[in-house]
Amino acid sequence: MALIASQSIVEDGLTVTLTAPGTVTNTFTNTGKEFILIENSSGGEVTVTVTTVVTSVENNQYGILAKANAVKGVAATSTGLIGTFAVTPYNGTDGAVSFTLNTTTDVKVAILYIG
Repeated sequence: MALIASQSIVEDGLTVTLTAPGTVTNTFTNTGKEFILIENSSGGEVTVTVTTVVTSVENNQYGILAKANAVKGVAATSTGLIGTFAVTPYNGTDGAVSFTLNTTTDVKVAILYIG
């Protein structure tokens, strides 16, 4: 599992540094403003799954509410975005979000936020 550093988009812009993930499971520190940029140079679809740590909560008015994982398919030779991720349902005790890729072949990612 690799921790990927976030990059801030500022008024002057940002030249994004894409990272080739070394493993299918990765993490990033989450403040609720981050999103994942996925560049898929492969010949097949890449699926990104962002794991929730709180999957349900009980509400007095509505009963039990479910929170599913966030899932995004990125078509071959395409770029996609997924996020942002609310802190309570997605952050682990370490303040990080975990996400998996179905493959790392010809895939690069960046964690971005507006700063």
